Amino acid sequence: MDARWTVPNVLTVARMILAAVAAWLAVASQVQWVAVVILIAAALLDAFDGWYARAFAQSSGLGKHLDPFADKVLVTVILVWIGVDTASMAAWVLIGLLLARDAAMTVIRVHSARIRGRLIPASMLGRWKMFVQSAGGLVILSVSHILDRPVHSGWVIAVLAAMLVVSLAAMVGYIKAKGPAADHEQTHFALRSPG
Repeated sequence: MDARWTVPNVLTVARMILAAVAAWLAVASQVQWVAVVILIAAALLDAFDGWYARAFAQSSGLGKHLDPFADKVLVTVILVWIGVDTASMAAWVLIGLLLARDAAMTVIRVHSARIRGRLIPASMLGRWKMFVQSAGGLVILSVSHILDRPVHSGWVIAVLAAMLVVSLAAMVGYIKAKGPAADHEQTHFALRSPG
């Protein structure tokens, strides 16, 4: 196997596939609770592959590109599904802002890697952002599709607003990331980016 395809990287690709399967089931299947369970499994894999990469020193340049993208695929499926379920203009506005933030962050990451030669590392606040988005979204979908109970749109909007606050805070933290840690990351990325 190519050295780039470490266990965490394979799991990251698996997360994207699971998110795509869940999206298809949400649209085409009558058993939408199965799609929610698959999304929960994908979210748990996110936590596991991050732990595995750190515990067994299998972090790689490829993984640092793939992992944020897989996170965005998962979160996008969750948010769009919530928007369709809620059918609220306020919810869609918040979802649009969340997705716009993720798109902007992707552009910033690509610019930093290609122009400055530095891959912006994940921060603790960034990890909290992912947790809040996936956990909050999956709780909403679980109540609606696994427990089969109605979810009040006001509650959904409150959860989405909390997601947006954490997401914007994480973005500000990424943009302001400087100093020795950033220099170390730049050197690490320059050495490992071919893999």
